Amino acid sequence: MDGVKILFVLNFLGTLIALGKSEDNAIDRDVLLTLKQKQALDAFKYRISPILPHDYMKEDIYLVRWLRARNFNIPQAEDMLKTHLRWRKATNMDRLRMKDFADISSKYPVYVDTFDKNGAPVIIAANGQWDLREAHLTGNGQRLLLFIDKAMDEAASLIRKAQQEGKNVTRFHWVLNQEGFNLIQHGCPRCFLSIVHFLNSYENNFPGLMDKLIVINAPRSIQVVAPIVRATSSTFESRVQLFSTNKAEWVKYLLEFIDEDQLTEEYGGSRVRQSES
Repeated sequence: MDGVKILFVLNFLGTLIALGKSEDNAIDRDVLLTLKQKQALDAFKYRISPILPHDYMKEDIYLVRWLRARNFNIPQAEDMLKTHLRWRKATNMDRLRMKDFADISSKYPVYVDTFDKNGAPVIIAANGQWDLREAHLTGNGQRLLLFIDKAMDEAASLIRKAQQEGKNVTRFHWVLNQEGFNLIQHGCPRCFLSIVHFLNSYENNFPGLMDKLIVINAPRSIQVVAPIVRATSSTFESRVQLFSTNKAEWVKYLLEFIDEDQLTEEYGGSRVRQSES
């Protein structure tokens, strides 16, 4: 009957044998398709699969993200994915995990070793303590940005691993700790460009992969960068949960979806990270 939408659950091609009904709206949005959308996915898959270098890229759950990012416009989604493939090649992203970033991680730590109660990766960064200005003045700005991209790529890999284990996981989370934020270290022009790069890299290379972006210990001055978010990415902004320095408030929120033993004491948990013990 005309106008009737039929919902399809994506075939995960062996990655997920079956996906039960989830209470997580993000998962529902990621895996449910109308008949028209399913037809677009099949056509897109037929067109793009021959040039995809990895098997996971040929799976429906991967391909549909690019279609959603371009409102199921097949030519635009194809251009977007091809651009992403060129980016992966230019950055050598597939081999980046084996590279030594000790010089960056010691000053700008990013942790991709935390999981929520459903098994989704949580990326944690105390970026309020980062001296972005120094990073750019010392020539490490681009390397830091690549390090952040690497973290998101690792989280994407962990999502695929969780799916292979039968978990209903389709997205990761970010926790950004703004304690220590100040406009001298974070407000320089190139620092702002770093924020724009982060937003653009997520949207261009990891579309639809972020569920929550939790900003904690946000000072009043954080409002300075808010217009950048609004101007650069309305999709990104809709994911943001902004908390002030009221620790009790944001700890309560974190513990609603992350177990205490996954979070260190700084974030209201009981975990002792091995690298910090």
